[in-house]
Formats: sequence, structure tokens, C-alpha cells
Amino acid sequence: MTSVLFDLDDTLYDQLEPFKKAVQKNFLFPTSQIEDLYLFSRSFADEVFPLTHTGEMKLEDMYIYRMQNACAQFGMQLTSTQALQFQENYKYFQGQIELFADAKRALSYCTHHNISLGLITNGPTNHQWGKIQQLGLLHWISERNIFISSTVGFSKPDIHLFEYAEQSMGLSKKETYYIGDSYENDIEGAKNAGWKAIWFNHRGRKKPQSQFVFDQVLKRKSSLYETIQTL
Repeated sequence: MTSVLFDLDDTLYDQLEPFKKAVQKNFLFPTSQIEDLYLFSRSFADEVFPLTHTGEMKLEDMYIYRMQNACAQFGMQLTSTQALQFQENYKYFQGQIELFADAKRALSYCTHHNISLGLITNGPTNHQWGKIQQLGLLHWISERNIFISSTVGFSKPDIHLFEYAEQSMGLSKKETYYIGDSYENDIEGAKNAGWKAIWFNHRGRKKPQSQFVFDQVLKRKSSLYETIQTL
């Protein structure tokens, strides 16, 4: 039986939108460079997020680290207080997120064609659940098929998180697809677990050097539904 599992952030909804609103509320920053700032912040967050699971870094310190370092790439010096104020606004605007229209169509298609659905996401449990509920994802994905790194105890790309989902859902490696926007977290993690991986590269990121190769790449936000129909 075909199974499709999704990443959450910037795969099922546009994570840049709440980020952009928080930047505009807090900083005088060129609009044309906000997406680059966002990508830097994601990269710095991915770098240290596993440390929040081991207790080596507090979430608050991770929020400070990613924004201070992202802003530093543009010659901006950010205090810890400014970074945390930004995070507070960012979280507020995340309460207004909406599913990509194409993601909604893809999820509905899977439901109507008996394709098993799941979600694997990195992040704090309560924070991720807030986004899941805001997006109404329980309409398509069973709660038991939602795997949040802070709940499971492993974060992407750790193979243990993917193996946990595989065992919990009774997945067949050959019939399981994982769709996500991060090459390091999503594609490498899924391929290392023996799954098929679809890189949702709607931001035009450069492919990093990797021993793992995606099965498909999507370069448009509107290509998700079309691709799901071919699985």
C-alpha cells in the first residue's frame, strides 16, 4: 500500500510569510533580502536544533543563535532581547498560517484514494501541534501518524525518527514516499531509511553535496498535487 509522509514547515504551508511579517515588524530590513535571511535562519536552526533534544542548548538560546547569526550575514548585530522579541512576533504570526492550496488538494487526493498519510516534523511538541491544529491537518492525517521530534526524542535527519514512524505505521519501504523542502533533513533522512524521497524545492535552493539522491524534485508550489497523482 502506498504511503506518503510530509514534512510540515515550508512544505505544507509558506513559512516565509510569518517570518516576513515578524521581520517587518521588528527591523528595517530590505524586503528583497528577507527570503535570504529566512534561509540563513533555517540553516542555523538546523545546525543546533539536535542540541535542544540532548539538553545541551535551551530552545530560547537556539532562537537567539539562529537570528543573531542570520542577521550577522547582512552586517546586523542583534541583541538577545531583540532576537527573542522577533521570536515572539514570529510565533504570533504563525498562528495565522494557511495550507498551500496545492497541499490541500494533494492531501484530499490521498484520502480519497486510500493512500496512507503521515507527518514527520522537527520542533517543540506544543509549538508544532499549534501549527498542525491551525492548518487543520487532523482532517486528513490521523493523530497517531504524526511524529514530532521533541515527542519521539530524535530529530531529522536521524534515521531513528524515520524508523520509529515506519514501525508505528507498518510502512513498506518500497511503497513509502517522504516529501520535504530540506535536503539535509528530509531527503537525506528519508533515503537513509530506505524510503523514496521527493524534494519540494520551491525556493530554488542549491543541491548540497550528498551521497543520497532524491527520487523526484518539485520546483513549483503548484506541482505537489500533480505529482501525488502519479505515485
